[in-house]
Formats: sequence, structure tokens, C-alpha cells
Amino acid sequence: LGAGFVFPVANFIASLITGLVIGLAIGYIIILARKFTINQSDSTYGADVMMGAGNTSGRFLGPLIILSAMTASIPIGLGSLVGALLFYIWQKPITGGAILGAMILGSIFPVAIS
Repeated sequence: LGAGFVFPVANFIASLITGLVIGLAIGYIIILARKFTINQSDSTYGADVMMGAGNTSGRFLGPLIILSAMTASIPIGLGSLVGALLFYIWQKPITGGAILGAMILGSIFPVAIS
């Protein structure tokens, strides 16, 4: 944009194509980097530790998301609570259920922004 190249920003189809090309390029770089580093030896260079840490910390986000949704509005909070409960029954991380439940009831009962 600083150089005056505004075509991908001004044209919607061009922005989709630009995003696709950049996303594929980044994805292939990541795949190649993992292929030549992680798959070469038995070491994962800490990738398994980081994935485990992300999953562990993600467990504690569920209740925070439910509380945050309840402060937004009652229907959004109830949707978040029901979604988290369903995901808990299905033995899945409740964070995803809380987000999906809040989004579903938030789309049915939107919050008025003044």
C-alpha cells in the first residue's frame, strides 16, 4: 500500500486470489521446514511440548469464555453454557463448545451496540 499497489485491496476477487496464493506459499514453507527438520530424526525440537502446553492451557479458557459471554448478555451466556455442557458430555474441550454456543445464540439474539 505504501508503494501505491492497491489492486488487491480495491478488488474483492483479487484479494481472495492474493490471500490464496500467500496462504498456500506460507503453508508449503511450513510443510517443507517440518519435513527437513522434524522428520529427519527422533527429535521434535519441542513441538510436542508446545502442543501439549497449548492443549493444557486451552482447558482453562472455557470457564473464562463462559463468564465473558455471560457479561455480554443473558442469551449469549446461556448459549455459551449449553455449548460447553454439550462438549463436556461429548468429552471434547469445553472451550470450543462455549464459543460455538455463544456464537449461535448471539446470532439469534444480537447485542445492540449504542
